[in-house]
Amino acid sequence: MRRGFKSWCETASRDYRSQLGLGLADRLEPRDLAHHLGVLVLTPQELPGLSNRAIVQLTKVDPRSWSAATVAARGRHLVVLNSAHAPTRQRNSLTHELAHVVLNHRPANARVSEEGFLFRDHYDAEQEEEADWLAGALLLPREGLLSAYRRTSSSEVIGRIYGVSTKLVDWRLRMTGILTQARRAGRWRKRAS
Repeated sequence: MRRGFKSWCETASRDYRSQLGLGLADRLEPRDLAHHLGVLVLTPQELPGLSNRAIVQLTKVDPRSWSAATVAARGRHLVVLNSAHAPTRQRNSLTHELAHVVLNHRPANARVSEEGFLFRDHYDAEQEEEADWLAGALLLPREGLLSAYRRTSSSEVIGRIYGVSTKLVDWRLRMTGILTQARRAGRWRKRAS
């Protein structure tokens, strides 16, 4: 990951949240961010012309094979979101795809359909890592997460506040250094006794 990128993500999170009228402790609604960015979000059920057979395949038969996909056409982006996943996963998946858009990532592989749509097959490992980091910062900005963790060390409670999974909360607590900071400070001086 390029030098200074993590700090840039925290700044970008603050900026986007400010543009949406949100503070660092507020829950970000990824669909609001998508609207702000001019990105259309649909589920397989909402895709025009998608057959019932395809919808069943994507949402019932094999829903674990994908989370979200970004399609670009004529300078616009569309994110197709897996409606079979838990709401917390959908929020993270959508924000991850929006991070790719914000970062102007180009897929490692892409193909163009007969209708002229660009399908992004996948991004390279560095782009995925960057999108993970920016998505995490957008959903759980470090300053807001630190404040929430000081009030309650429960990943479940923090997850409910921000509308994300405990897995994402735990990842951000580790990756932002908040857990190390808490240990060094004696877990906030034993919760201010």
